[in-house]
Amino acid sequence: MANVRCLHKLIRLQKLLMPLNAQSSRLAPLQPRPFTSLLARSYAKDEKTTNLDDFRAREEQRERERDAADEAAAKATQKESGAGGGGGGVGAKGSDSSGQQDDAKQAKVDAIRAKILDAALQHVPQQGWSRQAIVLGAEESGYPSVVHGMFPEGGFALVSHFNGKCNAQLVESLQQQTDGGKQAVEDPLDFLVQAVRQRLEMVTPYKQQWPQAMALMAQPQHAPTALAQVLTLVDDICYYSGDRSVDFGWYTRRVGLATIMKMTELYFLQDTSQGHTQTWEFLKNRMDEAVQLQIMLSQTEGMTHTFQRSFNSAFITARNILGLGYNRN
Repeated sequence: MANVRCLHKLIRLQKLLMPLNAQSSRLAPLQPRPFTSLLARSYAKDEKTTNLDDFRAREEQRERERDAADEAAAKATQKESGAGGGGGGVGAKGSDSSGQQDDAKQAKVDAIRAKILDAALQHVPQQGWSRQAIVLGAEESGYPSVVHGMFPEGGFALVSHFNGKCNAQLVESLQQQTDGGKQAVEDPLDFLVQAVRQRLEMVTPYKQQWPQAMALMAQPQHAPTALAQVLTLVDDICYYSGDRSVDFGWYTRRVGLATIMKMTELYFLQDTSQGHTQTWEFLKNRMDEAVQLQIMLSQTEGMTHTFQRSFNSAFITARNILGLGYNRN
């Protein structure tokens, strides 16, 4: 019995130990790793760190090289730009020099034109204001007749030259009379009459041919220059007469004077009296009437703004035309 009880105890103990053995059998035994394995792992780690440091070093070096290259390229570009700027400066100087040469050539051409046209004026009584008169003037001035190609305007070039020359002579005379506009005029009305008379008397040598000149000036392509010459002249006459006003009368006086000049010019062409006395009487009467009209308008309270704007627009438009096609110099 005692043996049987011992056997049962052994069986129960075996049952208790069997799960533990089974679990132990499933667990891998923990064995120490070799030293070589630890070295390999440490070496790999050091190799990875070394490769990363090398990579960073190489990238930093490349970045420094790129920065140096960019800086060198910037300096080269700046140097080339400076050289180009210097070239531009030379080009600018060359351009200025070329411009001066062009101006000198143009001045020479203008001088030749003036010389030919001056010589051509003496042929106007026979040839009229024509290209033929210019051809004769060129030949007398020592130039071949083919230089008439310098005058694409044809006979109007001669008319315009004559008007400009006469206007300049009149302005010079007015300047002498008024000491360059500094000396006051005692009788402004008489001053205006005498100025217009002096200017019309310059046409006397060409009176018979003047209708042809007026026809040329009336052509659409020539009208702006002709109108500009008239307005410039009346402005100069009014200025030296002492008219420095900036009011409404500034417009009326200049428009009125230009109108009177053209009316007197037409009367002058038909006048057969000795010394054109009837023309100068006509001029004096028109001037008196203009003065009376201006006084009446200035004293009339009923003068509308529309009337004023009409005068303003007329003269401003004419002044704009003046700026397009004519230089008094």
